[in-house]
Amino acid sequence: MGRMEKEYDHLLNLDYERDYRIPFTGADSLIATAGRKIEKLDGIWNFSADVYETFLRKRFFEEDTKDEKGRDKPVDFDFDHWEEVRVPSNWNLQKEKYWFFEGSGIYTRKFKFWKRSDGERVFLRIGAANYESRVWINGELIGRHRGGFTPFILELTGKLKEENRIIVQVNNERKLEQIPSINYDWFNYGGLYRSIELIRTPQAFIRDFKVFLEPDGTGKTIGVKVRIDGASQGDPVRLEIPELGIGQDFSVDSQGQAEGRIEASPELWSPDSPKLYRVRLSFGEDSVEDEIGFREFRVSGKKLFLNGQEVFLKGVCCHEESLQNGRALTLEEREAVLQKAKALGCNIMRLAHYPHSEQMAKLADKIGMMLWEEIPVYWALCFENAGTYDDARNQMTELVQRDFNRASVVIWGIGNENPDTDSRLEFMRGLNDCCKTLDKTRLTAAACLVNIDEMKIIDRLCQYIDIVAINEYYGWYYRDYDGLRTIFENSPMEKPIVISETGADGIQGLFGDEEELFTENHQAKVYEKQFEIADQYVAGVFPWILFDFRSPVRLNPLQGSFNRKGLLGEDKDYKKMAYDVVKDYYSRK
Repeated sequence: MGRMEKEYDHLLNLDYERDYRIPFTGADSLIATAGRKIEKLDGIWNFSADVYETFLRKRFFEEDTKDEKGRDKPVDFDFDHWEEVRVPSNWNLQKEKYWFFEGSGIYTRKFKFWKRSDGERVFLRIGAANYESRVWINGELIGRHRGGFTPFILELTGKLKEENRIIVQVNNERKLEQIPSINYDWFNYGGLYRSIELIRTPQAFIRDFKVFLEPDGTGKTIGVKVRIDGASQGDPVRLEIPELGIGQDFSVDSQGQAEGRIEASPELWSPDSPKLYRVRLSFGEDSVEDEIGFREFRVSGKKLFLNGQEVFLKGVCCHEESLQNGRALTLEEREAVLQKAKALGCNIMRLAHYPHSEQMAKLADKIGMMLWEEIPVYWALCFENAGTYDDARNQMTELVQRDFNRASVVIWGIGNENPDTDSRLEFMRGLNDCCKTLDKTRLTAAACLVNIDEMKIIDRLCQYIDIVAINEYYGWYYRDYDGLRTIFENSPMEKPIVISETGADGIQGLFGDEEELFTENHQAKVYEKQFEIADQYVAGVFPWILFDFRSPVRLNPLQGSFNRKGLLGEDKDYKKMAYDVVKDYYSRK
């Protein structure tokens, strides 16, 4: 390429992205962070929307501001004078002009770094960036990740100076092959909306660990699995649970892994008694520490059991959102959501329809709330696309690895309202197998579609998942109620059935006849009839939804671009009539 052609390459090259399609960073990059000292890069960053992808086209990351003779030359960027935004946050809430923006946003800041010891390793952890992101350190592209709701980690060892510039390109454009795809019932928040952190480790360190109650029905066997980066065969890993009097060494095998079983009698975790134990693992100069609960959640026939006792799932669905902070909720906001579900009488929440912050599971462990967590395999996807499946499997793996040690998480959700096609069945079977390979302590579920022509649950996926879930809105999208009874009578199952969604829109403060759509009265009646009919058939109910949330697909003026099916209003405080109906039902269960 001649000098003139190179000068105009950013104008003439349609495949400008070719040099930046490095392999995606996946779940194998993750590192256990529990108990480690974290250095946060949160705070004020510089930001610019990049509508035409000029950052990549003109290679701004090179910070080339001088000509061949060392003279200043005009450039189309000035990182340190771009507008300032908070990280973590969603750009949609930073300024009104970004409200509906979908595309690339460029984040940058400088940070100081001081080496603390010889042989230390340094990693960058990004808690979540929606949807595809690339990261540069000091002008070098070091990583690329897809998936808008799970963390990823990049190694920075040997790449840092005393002063460094980090640049993160985040793109939230909806694309057909992505997960979720181009059409879904929630708002597409963009940006760096979970914490950005530096992690230091010794040369050899504990990359991942799992400490759990073996699902053998005894409640007296604790399983341990540890993965070491940089270990030699035979090296010892020590596990300590002081309150149980446990202190035991395990040997690392040739694959850098150690595992074993310990006989113990822990007090079992439950929503009524959320007991947690301080667990510590050490290897060489490294150690991790966490609070872990032990419980067994299993299925037998059509029933569900927690610690050997039959349990009815008194649930509610919930999106990750607040009016003030979008998806970047504060810790106090998250705790308030869990407490509101607790006050409703819930023993479980479905965190729909994507992985919520890991803080939710940590808080649920302490407060006492079981969780159903899921990935956004939602509505129509490119199920025949191998790349789409790889994306889904990686998101599932990142979620399982992130929250494995959380006692509160009892169900992995692998999909929601997908058509029963051959390609979808293969896709979902793969995800189910993935969950079972990674985690034998939890159950799998999917929100399956009902065949309205035959009034029956007909979904081939039902034979593979542990819990059959259905989303149904009898009394709302279907105005009668008797059809619900017919569906259950026509769908004999030898495994638990739960209603994973049900409800009706109720406009806060709008009252009228109980048959008048969008009134609180009608919403309340829908729940009364639902409970009357479904009670004898199901092992659990998850009303849709705890509070109203933003959704651009809701264009009725009464909805105002919100899904108004919340039991609470959008402020999360106003209680609609249906709230008391659900609370009364749960109090009687």
